[in-house]
Amino acid sequence: MYGIYLDTSCGIPVTSQLCSQIRRKIENGELAEGTRLPPTRKLAQEFGIARNIAIDAYEQLIAEGYLIGQAGSGTYVAEGIRPITAGMQDLDTLPDLPSIDVQSQEQGIIDFTIGTPDLHSFPKKLWGKYVKAAAVHEPIGVYDYGDIRGEETLRTAIASHLHRTRGMRCHPGQIIIVSGSSEGMTLVAQALRSSFNAVYMEDPTIEFAQHIFKHANYRLMPMVVDESGMKLHELPRLQEGQLILLTPAHQFPTGSILSIRRRQHAIRLVEQADAYLIEDDYDGDFRLKGVPIPPLHTLNPERVIYVGTFSKTLAPGIRIGFLVVPSQLITRFASLKENLNMRTPSVTQLALAQFMQEGRLERHIHKMKGIYRARRNLLVTALKQKLGGRITIRGDEAGMHVLMETANGLNIDDWQQSVAYGVRVHGVEEYCLVQGQRTQQVVLGYGNVHKEDIEAGIERLHRFILQKTLDS
Repeated sequence: MYGIYLDTSCGIPVTSQLCSQIRRKIENGELAEGTRLPPTRKLAQEFGIARNIAIDAYEQLIAEGYLIGQAGSGTYVAEGIRPITAGMQDLDTLPDLPSIDVQSQEQGIIDFTIGTPDLHSFPKKLWGKYVKAAAVHEPIGVYDYGDIRGEETLRTAIASHLHRTRGMRCHPGQIIIVSGSSEGMTLVAQALRSSFNAVYMEDPTIEFAQHIFKHANYRLMPMVVDESGMKLHELPRLQEGQLILLTPAHQFPTGSILSIRRRQHAIRLVEQADAYLIEDDYDGDFRLKGVPIPPLHTLNPERVIYVGTFSKTLAPGIRIGFLVVPSQLITRFASLKENLNMRTPSVTQLALAQFMQEGRLERHIHKMKGIYRARRNLLVTALKQKLGGRITIRGDEAGMHVLMETANGLNIDDWQQSVAYGVRVHGVEEYCLVQGQRTQQVVLGYGNVHKEDIEAGIERLHRFILQKTLDS
């Protein structure tokens, strides 16, 4: 009947099957408006099902507006339902979009892409124990919505960690848990939009920060970065409605550190303009020599919005970051987060809190510093051996990337062409708001590249650069 087929062995309730097939035939125009459907008794007999199933299916479709029931007359397809098959894309034709990692493995490409830590060193089994403990042993309230700012135990653990490792003094009530720094930055952009409309940004800088503030309708105001960070000394004052966004401890992608004079100037600028400075401390745990650079937050906690993340410290898949918000902005940020229903899973938060409280995070950081230090040394040595005087290596010893600059005026428009030589790198131009100034620079991430692949990867990059030199 009407080409409807019910399969009682497939595990899908018969009522659902019947509803779905009638609904689909109405949507694609096979059952036109006004078509009278068979009585429920006849339908039940036809398919060998209980009449109650047929009644339930008709009542469901009447409730959804697909059918109308006319007393004493029968059940009909409702009017005004337009066929929706036109323009629907065949699912078989949807593009296949493999991840970069899968693509690299399939093609044997050595990948120096930035942003991902060493996932092979992530303590999966240990982390799983903490997640299981939080999921099983925490009170049932953990499965409720909870405090929009995040679990208090995690906020307290973060406050303690920041004080111990960064010298920051903040109350757990100032900390807001988010699903990664990108969500944190989105919350900042939206929460401040009613008072601000422009943001000074480092040029170059991380892509997602540019996109977030652009989509929030801010005017982006790029400022050049040199070996001492953003050239803030060239900015005498902020105008009304302007913010500053910085990565002062380890600028991305140049690796420079914002000098103390520029730090103090930045704070004076926001103080005088009654504005705010957004500090992105994306990899502050991994300073490979000396001690972590004190955050700008310590210079004036009421003028700095601090953005932190565990994506680099542990793994991006955990999806936990945090904001440290000036006291006068807490209500504004929390209310917006509540209105947008932006929540981070409580079980993961509680697992991380316990992980931190028992000292596991600091042990992991200590271990990873050793791994990244050794990996960076291998990378720098390979670069010097293969490319020697053709390059300059820039950036402080921190984080998980270095910046390499070619000498002799060699400009490469698209560094990703190196994939043809079996190695993937990204030119600094990809992160620039003003194009054309840094075509000779490339950023090399070593966080998630196997140490045994580093020398081979640089050899491939060397061949790519040699060919580009010959072509120029």
